[in-house]
Amino acid sequence: MRYEYICFLSVLSLCLATPSLRGVSEPGKILESLSNLRQNSFLDWIVSILGPDYTDTNAPAKRECPACGCGNINTRHRIVGGQETEVHEYPWMAMLMWFGSFYCGASLVNDQYAVTAAHCVNGFYHRLITVRLLEHNRQDSNVKIVDRRVSRVLVHPNYSTVNFDSDIALIRFNEPVRLGIDMHPVCLPTPTETYAGQTAVVTGWGALSEGGPVSDTLQEVEVPVLSQQECRDSNYGSSKITDNMICAGYVEEGGKDSCQGDSGGPMHVISGEQTYQLAGIVSWGEGCAKPGSPGVYTRVSNFNEWIRANTRDSCACSQPEEPAAPEAMSTTTTEQTEAGTAASSETSQAGESTEPDPVTDLI
Repeated sequence: MRYEYICFLSVLSLCLATPSLRGVSEPGKILESLSNLRQNSFLDWIVSILGPDYTDTNAPAKRECPACGCGNINTRHRIVGGQETEVHEYPWMAMLMWFGSFYCGASLVNDQYAVTAAHCVNGFYHRLITVRLLEHNRQDSNVKIVDRRVSRVLVHPNYSTVNFDSDIALIRFNEPVRLGIDMHPVCLPTPTETYAGQTAVVTGWGALSEGGPVSDTLQEVEVPVLSQQECRDSNYGSSKITDNMICAGYVEEGGKDSCQGDSGGPMHVISGEQTYQLAGIVSWGEGCAKPGSPGVYTRVSNFNEWIRANTRDSCACSQPEEPAAPEAMSTTTTEQTEAGTAASSETSQAGESTEPDPVTDLI
């Protein structure tokens, strides 16, 4: 009986279509495409009797976490402008698979979790999703690929299916991955950075053209990040672009877009420390690379604390700190010599010390 059920699922999976979700269009049409991908409750029932659930109900055991760094690519010779990446160039890149077929992208943020778009997992039965890391060519998978089942999916509580506001979700693996040179996480973005005017790199296995087939190999494309006003001045208007969104693309001419970085995949911006930060998550857009319709992404910096609060059972990698401004360092050195004695005298006379300001936005 068990074997017959498995065979039934295997045959059924061959009939599933793999849509290019980001290229479909605005939220309503994307959700319609996803509904065609998901199976009905009867199929979920069949899968539910095949074995125990993977969801963890117990408190996670404390683990010793080795030192590691985030956001470093595995080459210094990137190929840009909508070209194929080098193998394992982006060691945090992950794909989501439904019955073994790729359908969305994701990014590794620590050894236990990946982050993706909420619309990629909302309504999907988590036991049927597989996360694959260290993939490059989907038609010629190498021996290094790492697959993980999903023990839990956490969709942001403010996610809206109407306009894709707060389009972000966390995926917890059934067991941690081993971090190293070949595989390590992307860095979370700087909380106060808007990234407007900077160049972003989007990666994914999405369609190479609107309406075209998804790519066999991991692709990358460079696009300029827009200010909120520039995005709201586009064809979308102010009502569709919330503060939790960030836009990137060539508004006037089009031509390059996140159609090459399927839904849920990363939009990176390079920090001052030359590490890659997850500035955005591919969310939605009107077609692909159309003039006046840039790609719309989830602004990850608005969710940094939510990510940290919900991934405390993981091993995270350290993030390099931005160098201090030369002016500030110079001022501290000179003023300390001139005012040190006077400050000490004043404190002594007053009989009290000055308390430091509260620390906010801890990393």
